[in-house]
Amino acid sequence: MQCAYKKFPVAVAFEFPKTPGFSKRVCAQWLINVARTEGAAVNRMNYKALESDDMIALNKQFLNHDYDTDIITFSDSNSAALIEADFAIGWSMVKAQSAELNEPFLRELHRILVHGLLHCLGYGDGTPQEAAAIRLKEDEYLTKHPECSTWSI
Repeated sequence: MQCAYKKFPVAVAFEFPKTPGFSKRVCAQWLINVARTEGAAVNRMNYKALESDDMIALNKQFLNHDYDTDIITFSDSNSAALIEADFAIGWSMVKAQSAELNEPFLRELHRILVHGLLHCLGYGDGTPQEAAAIRLKEDEYLTKHPECSTWSI
């Protein structure tokens, strides 16, 4: 007997300023592949850019931190195996970090996007050891991005 079911599309959305060289389609597929490699499936991920005042307010409200940040992850998942999350991107922080680290903006943006996903997958960054481990994962997945050679400042 054949079982019929409706397959629901994966939703990955990006709500931020138009960014030359950024492909929503390619980035969404890359993030989905990262999740698969880590043994998870993506149901929904929404990334939204916010300015500093809004990021500080969210950081205070949800994490009790009184400072700006590059990403805040809001996971609605009960398990790291199914990703359902919203991400607040600190657009100004990503720009500042890009300049400070002398990294192309697109590379830093993608690092932050995958960083949020890695939090959903169970990676932390609260200790120096955790921060080093998540940074290694970011670097690993950035090398697997199909357009990395096109990123420029």
